[in-house]
Amino acid sequence: MPLRTPRGLGVWVPETASEDPSPKFELAQAAEIARYYEEHGYVIVRGAVSPTDCDHIRALWEREVKPSRDFIYRQATGQAERHSLNPQGWIMNPILNLQSVDPRNYGDFRSFATDRILTAQGLTQAFRILLEENPKLVQSMYFEGNSATWEHQDSYYLDSEHIGAMAAAWIALEDIAPQAGRFFICPRSHNIDLGRQSYATNIADNHEGYIQSVVRKVQALGLEIRAPFLAKGDVLFWNAWTIHGSLDSHDPLHARSSITCHAIPQSHRFLQHQVHLKRLDISVINGVSVHCPKDLARLRNRVVFYFETHFPEMFYAAKRTGVRWRFRLRAAQ
Repeated sequence: MPLRTPRGLGVWVPETASEDPSPKFELAQAAEIARYYEEHGYVIVRGAVSPTDCDHIRALWEREVKPSRDFIYRQATGQAERHSLNPQGWIMNPILNLQSVDPRNYGDFRSFATDRILTAQGLTQAFRILLEENPKLVQSMYFEGNSATWEHQDSYYLDSEHIGAMAAAWIALEDIAPQAGRFFICPRSHNIDLGRQSYATNIADNHEGYIQSVVRKVQALGLEIRAPFLAKGDVLFWNAWTIHGSLDSHDPLHARSSITCHAIPQSHRFLQHQVHLKRLDISVINGVSVHCPKDLARLRNRVVFYFETHFPEMFYAAKRTGVRWRFRLRAAQ
């Protein structure tokens, strides 16, 4: 099925598993998983998360998250927003950091997401294979409906202090229909260094310029784009430098329920926007270190959240100014 990425690049989308050129591996195939990931910049592990747990987290989403009319931090903007619903009633602005949502409102959802999905034994085992040590989770997101995610490398936004060492995972919570907004990937693009953020290309002022540079690189090199078939419980892992995104949804009958998370090696520090080493707020869950940014279980974060949601223009203007000054200071060094 021919479709296009958010910036107009052509991609052929397999409708069935038999049409998919991407191989899928079992967790027991550790050497094969590591070898394929190193060569291609991504790998798919079959059934790394229990399908039963996938069903349960979706049920908790329906029960606790969907009815909410409150502000929640969102993936695309990093800002606190209320739900944006499409005509099918699917949430189109994905939730950012499941491990940090307010436990007073979403307690069962948060607990199950952290205990049974983000630190699931199979997911942790796969991360250990790829990172060659225990993972430290630094971010997560929940998608239902999908409004598309532009072509990018994660390293532009977040990474290990050793740039390119971070890995990420996309967990299919249901069988992902071909037109429901599939995840897409450019195999071997993890070998491409697009350079670092600078004052001229920083995320506060020139985000679109960065996206266009990625698109031009894909076109110039004639990179292949794949949108793999994932069944419920399958997990696609990719490298921080691998070019990827998600397609727009063209299917009114199927959502794209999924969770993504990003992990760095346990011994590494966390780098934000390629310039800022960020202190982490760690909780240890099932033996896994999980960063809980802006954790709304904490009173001080709820106070900040209050000002952020009641005075958003002032708050976000100050935040953008802070980003600009980081890059000015870096350029002056």
